[in-house]
Amino acid sequence: MDIFTDYANWKIEKYDLITTLKEVDSAIIKRYLNVLLVLDYLYEIVVDKKRKLSNDEEVIFNTGFEYLDNNFITIEELLKNNFNNNFKEMESCAKTINLYLYTLDFEDELLNLVPETDVTLMPDLKKLEDFEDEVSTYLNNKTNVDDAMFVKLDEITENIFYRRGLEINPMDSIFYQIAETYDLIKEETDVFNDYINKRIKNDKEGK
Repeated sequence: MDIFTDYANWKIEKYDLITTLKEVDSAIIKRYLNVLLVLDYLYEIVVDKKRKLSNDEEVIFNTGFEYLDNNFITIEELLKNNFNNNFKEMESCAKTINLYLYTLDFEDELLNLVPETDVTLMPDLKKLEDFEDEVSTYLNNKTNVDDAMFVKLDEITENIFYRRGLEINPMDSIFYQIAETYDLIKEETDVFNDYINKRIKNDKEGK
């Protein structure tokens, strides 16, 4: 079984979850729409147009699929364990869930970019994990985070990544750029910039 068959099976397996999140215009699914758009486009190239992907396209597909799979496992766990499979309850905490998922993304990015020999890696990872625990408290209480929590995450990541000279590239922003390159974007849907940065800006302006 190849990865394209795996992806097709994954879409079938997650059909109910993805469809339900789309039907309620969930803020949770929006951060994955460009990833799905690009993967569907590349899948159609292979399956319908019978063209092999380039090496770069294979990397894009593999990376995007792995990212989706890992994130949807987390979403399913939250839906089951925190919200008793109640979509309405989960969507009511979409702001907290998105902040939680972004925090996990930054943890993964830090582990991927910083060598294990770096003595500052574990203390910096601990800062993100402590923040993750803080967000988890909101999830356990089924409440949304204050906007100031987005600023707090921004300050933590700036301190960790920028002092290392590392650029922060959230996966949804990367796939937004890829979707733009393939001319797949119908409207502005860079979720990271539209969602996170707006909240940080509003908080700093006291709105």
